[in-house]
Amino acid sequence: MNHLNKKSTLIDKLKNIVDSKHLEEIKKVISALAEINEFKYIINNLETIEEIYTEVQILLKSKFNIKDFKVKQYIDTIETIKYETSDIFIANYSYRCNINTGILEFVLDNSHLGSFDKLYLENYLEEISYILYVKLVLVSLELSAMIDPLTNLKNRLSFNEEMKEIIPLAIRENMKIGVLLINIDRFRAVNDEHGIQFGDEFLRLYAKSLKNSIRNSDIAVRFGGGEFLVLLMNVLDYNKTVEIATHIQEKLTVQYLLTPSNDKFQKTVSIGISMFPEDSDNMDISIKNAEQALIDARDISRGKILRYEENDGELDLF
Repeated sequence: MNHLNKKSTLIDKLKNIVDSKHLEEIKKVISALAEINEFKYIINNLETIEEIYTEVQILLKSKFNIKDFKVKQYIDTIETIKYETSDIFIANYSYRCNINTGILEFVLDNSHLGSFDKLYLENYLEEISYILYVKLVLVSLELSAMIDPLTNLKNRLSFNEEMKEIIPLAIRENMKIGVLLINIDRFRAVNDEHGIQFGDEFLRLYAKSLKNSIRNSDIAVRFGGGEFLVLLMNVLDYNKTVEIATHIQEKLTVQYLLTPSNDKFQKTVSIGISMFPEDSDNMDISIKNAEQALIDARDISRGKILRYEENDGELDLF
């Protein structure tokens, strides 16, 4: 028996024990609870948070004539706006759902609603909030698995997943990608000389500078140890790639931390360059080419940039 049949049966039984004056009110409440339960089922089976927001927006507009709303998340008193239909709208009401790990808040205007519809809306928001919060936590866990916790750059897992979409697109659009493998020269000595905590802080400093030295469309990955991988998306040519690599190197080598003895601590970086798809239309091979160029650069001297040339197997020094 589905929930609608159960509802009808319940109403039939209520007729025998409730006077007609209150029966319509009870029927209204049962109908409202059934609709809330049905909506809860729908959004609970949606795959993405964006789909949930879309359904919530449709619901609020159609049932409560609420066009604009905002969703905020609070974790350790830190507020984050997760969704908003408009950054400027009148709001007189907020519903907060308190969950063990934080708070989810809906902000909207319910001043035009009657007392029953306000209660009706609140029950909707309660169910929506719990489902939405679980989805947000799951997304957060997925993202944390894709981000290097020390540098806040993408990790290898994230990079591998992203390449599944980027490589077919690059091949289809005939897009050139500059592949840079960047290594902090003798990075192990940093930990040996000043300790792991100092080394971690130095990596964070370099990661931040690296991120600020490239475009938002480019990709920066913590590749391990003192090594970073950068993909320069839709770059013009080899010369432009070398120009950007030189700019990155200059930005990184001027970064410094003060040691416990108040001395400036700086490091040089070596960079190996390869081009996709000129050197290879296989990204793994392009990265290996850049790695080989990096190895040869470090063999020559510190602070060098080497470009891999697949055509003749030579390495060009810059």
